[in-house]
Amino acid sequence: MAVYEIKVEDHSAIYLAELSAEIRNAADDLGYDLQSVARQAAPEKTGNLVKHILVKSSAADGAYQVDLESTAVDPITGNDYVDWMHNGSYKLGRKSKSKGMASSRIGKFRKRVGTNYLAGSGELAIAGYQSYMEKRISAVNSKYAE
Repeated sequence: MAVYEIKVEDHSAIYLAELSAEIRNAADDLGYDLQSVARQAAPEKTGNLVKHILVKSSAADGAYQVDLESTAVDPITGNDYVDWMHNGSYKLGRKSKSKGMASSRIGKFRKRVGTNYLAGSGELAIAGYQSYMEKRISAVNSKYAE
């Protein structure tokens, strides 16, 4: 009679912790890349608009989220400068025209300086960012695949 011994090791807790950390780090990378592109694509006169494009991360309700936000309200008039520069119709000034094309290191896309510099960048980023996230997750998965 043959005796078989089966040994099962549970690495699920370690795997899930590592996967969660990898997702958080990759999401942060994407947020900072998108911030860089939005800053490069934002019209610029004084630099105020560019300085106010911020990335904020949070882990609420079991989900990790990275938000790109921009707030620049004219202190004198109270006008929402971000909304006007993002959605408005205007001619680019000399400083904006000299910026050239914005480019994403991770998403592998380029964007012109001007309107729609926030949401437009995000729309262009989808395919490249999805690929980046899949590679990061696959690296963790392959480490535990046996």
